[in-house]
Amino acid sequence: MNLTVLGAIFRRDFVNYFSNATGYVFICIFVVLTSYSAFWPDGFFSNNLANLDQLSERMPLILLVFIPAITMSIWAEEKRRGTDELLLTLPASDLDVVLGKYLAGVAIFTVSLLFSMLSVQLIFSYGLGTPDPLLFCCTYLGYWLVGLAMLATGMVASFLTSNLTVAFILAVMFNAPQAVASFVDRSIDYLETVPWLQGVAQSETFTEFLRGALKSISAFEGFSDFSRGVVSLGGALHFVCIVALMLYICMILIGRRHWAGGEDGQSLGFHFAVRAVALLLVVGGLNTLFGRFDPLRFDMTTDQINSLSDQTVSLVRDLGDKKDLPPIKIDAYVSPNVPSEYAGQKAELLSVIEELRSISGGKIVATKHEVENFSEEAELAERTYGIEPRTVTTRVRGSLEEEQVFLGAAIRCGLDKVVIPFLDKGIPAEYELVRSISTVADEKRKRLGVVKTDVPLFQSFSMQGERPESRLVTELKKQYDVLEVDPTSPIADTYDVLLAVQPSGLAPAAFDNFVAAVKRGQPTAIFEDPMPVAWGGVVGTDQPKRPGGGGPMGMFGGGGPPQPKGDMDQLYRLLGARMDASQLVWQRHNPYARNLPMATDDWVFVDAAATPAAFSAESEITAGMKQALFLYAGGIGKTPGSKTEFLPLAVTNEESGYIPTGVAQGFLQQMMSQRDFDIRRRRTSQTYILAAHIRGAVQKVEDIELDESIDDEELRAEAEGEEDSADAAEAEADDEAPELNVVFCTDIDGLSNQFFDIRAIGADEVLDIDFRMQNVTLVLNILDDLAGDERFLAVRKRTRDYRTLEEIQIATADYEQETLKQQDDIRKEAEDEITKARERYSEQVAKIENDPSIDPIEKPQRLERVRIREQRKRDVTIAGLEKELSQKLAGSERELQSYIRGVQDRYKFLALVIPPIPPLLVGVWVYFRRRAMEKEGVSKDRLRYAKSVPTPAKKEEPVGAA
Repeated sequence: MNLTVLGAIFRRDFVNYFSNATGYVFICIFVVLTSYSAFWPDGFFSNNLANLDQLSERMPLILLVFIPAITMSIWAEEKRRGTDELLLTLPASDLDVVLGKYLAGVAIFTVSLLFSMLSVQLIFSYGLGTPDPLLFCCTYLGYWLVGLAMLATGMVASFLTSNLTVAFILAVMFNAPQAVASFVDRSIDYLETVPWLQGVAQSETFTEFLRGALKSISAFEGFSDFSRGVVSLGGALHFVCIVALMLYICMILIGRRHWAGGEDGQSLGFHFAVRAVALLLVVGGLNTLFGRFDPLRFDMTTDQINSLSDQTVSLVRDLGDKKDLPPIKIDAYVSPNVPSEYAGQKAELLSVIEELRSISGGKIVATKHEVENFSEEAELAERTYGIEPRTVTTRVRGSLEEEQVFLGAAIRCGLDKVVIPFLDKGIPAEYELVRSISTVADEKRKRLGVVKTDVPLFQSFSMQGERPESRLVTELKKQYDVLEVDPTSPIADTYDVLLAVQPSGLAPAAFDNFVAAVKRGQPTAIFEDPMPVAWGGVVGTDQPKRPGGGGPMGMFGGGGPPQPKGDMDQLYRLLGARMDASQLVWQRHNPYARNLPMATDDWVFVDAAATPAAFSAESEITAGMKQALFLYAGGIGKTPGSKTEFLPLAVTNEESGYIPTGVAQGFLQQMMSQRDFDIRRRRTSQTYILAAHIRGAVQKVEDIELDESIDDEELRAEAEGEEDSADAAEAEADDEAPELNVVFCTDIDGLSNQFFDIRAIGADEVLDIDFRMQNVTLVLNILDDLAGDERFLAVRKRTRDYRTLEEIQIATADYEQETLKQQDDIRKEAEDEITKARERYSEQVAKIENDPSIDPIEKPQRLERVRIREQRKRDVTIAGLEKELSQKLAGSERELQSYIRGVQDRYKFLALVIPPIPPLLVGVWVYFRRRAMEKEGVSKDRLRYAKSVPTPAKKEEPVGAA
C-alpha cells in the first residue's frame, strides 16, 4: 500500500469539496434537515425526553439524500473530466485509489456530522435541557456508522457511470433498501388484509423469515442499539461488513481493465462475480450470527438506563441450557406516539425487550408492533391477546386531554402465554417481562398458601353481592401457584411460603393450627396491624371481634358477646418478639406535604432519602429500596432473652413517638379534636421497627426470659401444649429443633388495592405528583425471599430515570402557576358575585316577611311577586356571571396554551436558524484564507484589482537654460 499516493488522493478530494461553494450548500441543507427532524416533530415536545429519538427515526432518510450528494462525484466526475486515466497511471494499487477516495468521502461526512452535532447541542444547551452526553455521542456514533455503509454503497454507483445525475440516482436506489427496510417491516402485519396473501401471511415461519431478511439489511436495525446508548459489536459489525463488501465491489469495478479479457479471450467477470457472492454470503452469515448472540455490549449511558440486572442476565442465559424449550416469542404492541407521561415507559419497554433478545442466544424472538387506534392490527391484538388501548389523561399545552394508548406485550412459549395488557408507569418493565418469561418457561411454580382470615383476599359471594379478588392475589398468581389455606383444620401440607394477614382475628383453634405450622419451620409472612384502615370491617390486633352473626349487633339486630380470638402471646413467645398493639407509631416526615396535606404523622413514610438507615442493607428484601408507607402501624421489638436472629427491615427516624391506639381510633371517628389528639401524642425520640425478619431454632419455652406482662401459668400451659404437639415430640426425638423463618410486618394496609393503584400511577404530571412508595415491592420481596426465589428481588426495586426537557418545563411552570392562580381568582370573584345575588334575593324576601305594615292576606301575593321578580334577576345575574366566568377561563386557557406554544415555536425557529451558521462561518473563513494565500508572493501591479500607479512626468527645463 502506497500511503503517499493514498494521502495525495485523499487531500485532493477533501480540499476540492470544501473549496467549492456547492459543498457548503449541501452541508447547510444537511444540518438544517437534521435539526428540523430532531426538534420539529410533535413527538419531541410531547415525549418530553432529552434525547434524539425523533432524529434517529428520520436519519436514514436524510442520509439517503445527503450521502449520494457526496459520492456522486467521487468517480463519475473523474470520468467526465477524463482524469480517471491519470489516477490509474499513478504508482499505486487499485486498493490505494479506492481507499483514498473512500476516506475522503468519510472525512467530508464526518465534518458534516460534527456540524450537525454542534448545532443540535447548541439548541439543547440554549434552554431545552441536559441530555446524557454519552448517550448523545453514542447516537451520533451510530449515525456515523450508517453513513460509512451508505458511502461505500454510493461509491459503487459512482463507479458505474460518468454522469453526476445518474450517479446520484443510482446511489439513492442502492441505499434505499437500508433506509426504508425498517418502514417496510412495519407493514408486514398488514399482509393479512390482502385477500390473496392471507394464507401465506398467517404463517409465522414466513413472517419471521421476511422480518429477518429485512432486519439484516436495515440501517435502522443496525444502529438502533447506538440510538439507545448501547455500543454493540453486532451493530458495528453490520456496517463494517457492508463497507468491506462494497469496497471490494469497487475494486472489482476499477480493476475491470485488467481482467475484461484474458489471453484466450475469456472474461474473468464470472470469476469475480462468484467472489462477490461468496463475500456476500459471509457477510450475511456474520450478521445473522451476531444478530442472534452479541457477545460484546456496553451500556454507555451515564445513568445505565439500558443495563439489565445480574439476576436477569443469568436467568435469560440459563434458557439456553433448556434444549427442549421452544423459542420464547415477545410481541410488543405500542402506539407510534405516546403522551409525555408514558414516553419513558415506552422507551424502557422496547429497550428491555431488545436487551433480552440480544443476550438470549436466539431463545427470545421479539417483534415490535406500532399500532394505530382502530386499525386492523389493533383489532388483531385485541382478538388474539386481549390487548386494548387504555384511555389515559394527559396534559397537552396546559390543558387536560384524554388519549388512547397501546402499551402492552404478549409473551409466548409453545402453548403457554402471559399477556401484559398495559404497562403502568410505576411498574418496572424489566420485572414484568422477566417474570412473564420465567412463567412461560418454567413447568412448575412454587406453592404459596394464603391463610384464610377476616381479610377478604379471595373472590367470594354473599348476600351483599360478589366481592372481587384482591389485587394482591391477582399479582401473586402471575408467579405462584396460590392456594387458600383453611386453618380450622391442622395445616399438614408444606408450602414454599405461607402468607397470613391479620391472623389475630382467627378463632383460638384455628390460631393454634397456624402457630403449629410456623413452629414446624414453615416459612411464613405475617402481616399484623393494630388498627387497619384500608380493610373495612377488619379489627385491630387488640380490638374485640364483632358478635356472632356478622353485624355490629349481630344479624337481624341480635346481639351477643364478641367472638373469641387467638392468643397472640403464644405467637410472640414462639418468635421471641412482640408488637405492642396498644400503641401506634408516628413520625415527623411527609415527603408529599404539598400533594398530600391530609397526611398526618401517623402516616409513617419510611424514606431512605431522608433516613439512610430506613431500610436494612443486610437483607435482599429491602436493600436498595427507597420508600414505603405504613398507615397507623405498630412497632415490633425483640423479646429480652430471645435467642432468635432478629433483623430489622424497616425503621422510623428519631423524630418519632407513640399514641394510644384508642385515641387514634377516636380521632378517625371524629370523636376527638385535632388539638386533643396532638396533646395525647408522646415523643420518645427513638426509632421504631415496623418490619423484621426473624430466624433461628424454635426455642423451648423455659429457655425464654419472660416479659413481665406474661402470666406464668399461661406460659406453663403453653409448655404443656408444646410437649403434646406431635411435631415438637418428633423434633425432640431427633434432637433437632425446627428452624423459624418468619417476616413480621406491623401494617396490613400496604396490601390493599389502593397501593397497587399508587404503584400504577407512579410519576403523574397531571396530578403533579411523583409517588415513590414501594409497598407492593416490599410485600412481593418478602414472599420471594421466604420462598427462596431470588430471581426478582433486585429487579423489582430498580428504577430507570430518563432525562427530560427540564429547562423548558421550568420556563413554562411559572406561567402555568400564575395562570392557575388567575383562574382561581376568577372563580372566587364569580362565586362572590353569585353569593351576593343570592343574598339580595334573600334580603328582599325577608324584608317583606318582616314588614308588619303589610296586610297578612296580601303578604303571600307580594312575596310571590317579589320571589318571581328577584329570582329572575338572580338567575339572569348568575347566568351572566357564569358565562363571564367561562369566557375568562377559556381566555386564560388560550393565553396559557399560546404561551407554551410560543416557547416551543421559539426553539423550533432556533432549530432552523442556528444550524447553518457554523458551516457558513467556516466557508467564509476558507474563502478569505484562500484569497490571502493566492496573493502571497504576487506583485501588486499584477493583481486584477490593483490600482494603476501613475508614472512621474519628466521635469521640463526652461528654454535656453544651460
